[in-house]
Amino acid sequence: MNREQLADVLRAASQLVDDRPLVMGSQAILGTYEEAVLPEAATMSMEADVAFLDDPDRAKADLVTGAIGEDSNFHQVHGFYAEGIHVETATLPVGWRDRLITQPVPAGSNGPGVLASFLERHDLVVAKLAAFREKDIRFVTELAAAGLVDIRITQARLEHTTLHPVAKDRATRLLEALGERLSKRSDQAQDVVETGASDPDADVDRVRRSERRARAAQVGQERPPSGPGIG
Repeated sequence: MNREQLADVLRAASQLVDDRPLVMGSQAILGTYEEAVLPEAATMSMEADVAFLDDPDRAKADLVTGAIGEDSNFHQVHGFYAEGIHVETATLPVGWRDRLITQPVPAGSNGPGVLASFLERHDLVVAKLAAFREKDIRFVTELAAAGLVDIRITQARLEHTTLHPVAKDRATRLLEALGERLSKRSDQAQDVVETGASDPDADVDRVRRSERRARAAQVGQERPPSGPGIG
């Protein structure tokens, strides 16, 4: 899912519910980064998890799922959909509400512009670590490898998350492994600078960065800038 598709989902959700939508799943990363700079694992899902801060009985979430959820007419027409969820579905660090990112969603063919909120990227990563499914591990690993999240910030947030000790331990060990991997890459890059030798991993990274910049440039050429926000 890209930002334009997510914007369609959020406008549709706002037409159904008179409340600000909150993106909580993997697509929340689009509230921080353009899809052109994100690894494939971050945008491959065609489902947007949408919640509302004031929805104690899940009535708003259920309305969204029923109207624009999986197998709905919206899904059949667009190829992507929303899953209405409750805010307590995700396991998040203390203070996550204060760190929400709010972005304007411009008007589109399916409705007027709206405001939407998104989980902050490190809080999102903690939620993924808590779930710890294969797709969550890949999401976290690829964001970290791309340098799009800070391991130390994530570790600090994890420490302030209520989680079963076993689940917290496995999440901690994954973050430590990712941190060691990034540190090793940094050391190798420094060795290359000092010796003037070519580093295959660094070469691959340069190619990937070049491809992301090329995609970003292509996106800019194909679609006129709409100002800050989603869509």
